Amino acid sequence: HRVQVFDTQGNFLRKWGSAGSEDGKFLHPLGITVYADEVYVTESSNHRVQVFDIQGNFLRKWGSGGTGDGEFAQVMDVTIYNAEAYVTDYLNHRVQVFDTQGNFLRKWGSGGTGDGEFRFPLGIAVYAGRAYVVGQTGYRVQVFDTQGNFLSKWGSQGSGDGEFDNPWGIALLLKT
Repeated sequence: HRVQVFDTQGNFLRKWGSAGSEDGKFLHPLGITVYADEVYVTESSNHRVQVFDIQGNFLRKWGSGGTGDGEFAQVMDVTIYNAEAYVTDYLNHRVQVFDTQGNFLRKWGSGGTGDGEFRFPLGIAVYAGRAYVVGQTGYRVQVFDTQGNFLSKWGSQGSGDGEFDNPWGIALLLKT
C-alpha cells in the first residue's frame, strides 16, 4: 500500500503512502505512470486515481465506486497521452479517458469477447494515436484509436509464440 522510488542503480530514494482510503493512502495500488513531473497511481480497492508531485505530496484524486461516467469498479492501469489519462476499468469492462485534472472526457468498451469488447481489461499503453489494451481473458491485444474506435487485434490463447495466458500489462518500446 505504498509507492517506492529508486534511482537507476536500484538505490532506495523515498516512499509514500500506507494502507487506507484517505488522501495519500492506498488500498491495492496497481497502475502507475509519470507525466509532467506528476505521478498517477490507480487503486483497485478505493476505485480511484490519485495524483502526487514527484516527491510524493498529494495533489488531487478522482473516481469512486460505481458504473457511471468517472466511476470505477476496480481501476487497474493508467497511462497519459497528449495530456489525457487513459484508465482501465476492470469490472465495468471498459476504458475511460480523463483530462489530467480528472474531468471525464469519454469511454469505450463493454463486456464481451468480440472486437472492441473487453473481459476484464488490465493494461493499457498509448502512443502515436493508438491505444493498446490487454485483458485478463480474451487472450489478445486490441488496438484502438484514441477516440475508442476498434482498429485491430492480435494474439490468441495458449503458451506458444504470439499466444497469451491472461496478459496483465503492456508497454511500448519507443525508438528515438
